Amino acid sequence: MKTTLPNRRTRSGQTLIELVAATTMMAIAIVPGLELMRDGVRVSRELEAASAMTTLCVSKLEEHLADSAAAWTTTTTSGNFASEGYASLRYSVTRSDEASDGGITNRLMALSVTVWEDADGDTTLDAEESQVTFSTKVARIASYENEASGT
Repeated sequence: MKTTLPNRRTRSGQTLIELVAATTMMAIAIVPGLELMRDGVRVSRELEAASAMTTLCVSKLEEHLADSAAAWTTTTTSGNFASEGYASLRYSVTRSDEASDGGITNRLMALSVTVWEDADGDTTLDAEESQVTFSTKVARIASYENEASGT
């Protein structure tokens, strides 16, 4: 003889403990992924800033290299790149033919350009601020002066 059990309702949903367990497993998997994503965005921003600083530094160096060849004037100047869309980036240029700076009076000009991210807005380069520096030298040659001045 066969015994029949009373009709039980079949459940199609999940229990609360199953939902908590599934949510916990998802959180465990997602949190490291979000940390990687956050770190990736931070590194991407740092690379973009470093690339911009490098490009602007080379541009400023080339500008002053041409000016030095044409006019042979020593100077120290600074400013920012607000007109290029980088208001927080500043630069400092030094052009000198003094031996103490690596030049030779009236014969060899030493140029140095530093671009930095002025994080605190005080217009001075601080030790903790990101910076890029390029330096070069240019000789005082008549053909350089003629070419640069267009004569």
